[in-house]
Order: sequence, then C-alpha cells, then structure tokens
Amino acid sequence: MFKRAHFAIAIFLFALMPVIGVSADAPSRNDVIAQVTKAVEFYRANGREKTLAELNRRDGVFARGMDYVDVHDLNGICLAHPISPDVVGLSRLDVVDMHGKRFIKEIVDAAKTHQDGWVTYMRENPNSGAVEHKIIYWAVRDGLIFKAGTYE
Repeated sequence: MFKRAHFAIAIFLFALMPVIGVSADAPSRNDVIAQVTKAVEFYRANGREKTLAELNRRDGVFARGMDYVDVHDLNGICLAHPISPDVVGLSRLDVVDMHGKRFIKEIVDAAKTHQDGWVTYMRENPNSGAVEHKIIYWAVRDGLIFKAGTYE
C-alpha cells in the first residue's frame, strides 16, 4: 500500500510538470530568424494593415507566450506588440536596458542602412527571473522593422 501511494504521487507530480514551471527551451537563433522571416512573408502576402493587426494579437500566429514578433517604424514608433499593447503608437527610441543602452535606437539606426542584423542588450528573463543577455534579430522591409529575440 505504501509503495502504491508513492507511485501514484510520483505519477501525479510527473503529470503536473508542465504546469508547475518546467518551461520549454528558449528559441534558437535559427528559430528567431525563421519567425521574423515568416512575419515578413506574411506582410508581403497580406499587406501592412492585415499584418500589423495580426502582429498585435496576443493569440496571433506570431505570438507564442514570450516568443513573439513586434514591429517598429524607422522613427522608433512601435506599430505592433502582442505582449505590451500599451507601447503601440509610442516612440521607443529612448527605451534603455539596465545599463543605459538605447537598444531600440540602435536597431532603428542600423535599419536605415542595413536590411537585417542582431542587437544584444540586458533584460530580465520573464521565464527565469534572471538578468540575461537578450539577443534580437531584426529585418526591415518597406520601412517596417520586424524583430524577435531570445535569451543567451
């Protein structure tokens, strides 16, 4: 009876693992590039209005929890953000990480002369609570900067 109870508890805890905090691994750099590429392809097929509407949806095809694609314009205005809708319409050029790095400005400045690239900054990982390097891949098309990231 005692062993049977322990076995039942072990099975119960194993079944709860996804619920009690065992999270999926952060996306790889290739996953991030693929997600941005898919968003750009969606834009090419569906146009600006439909794309921005989709990218603003928390339950959209480009938002999986904390893995998402957001969009800024070349002036640093956020046009789509599925996780933080309160920043849509705001200039984010002055947003800084915990070391004072203006990473949105860095992306916007680079996007004016390059088609895509990477930017790294410090941020608290919402999954672990630890301060980590976040790496952002961005690609610019028609004045729209599509970006997604992962933690290193």
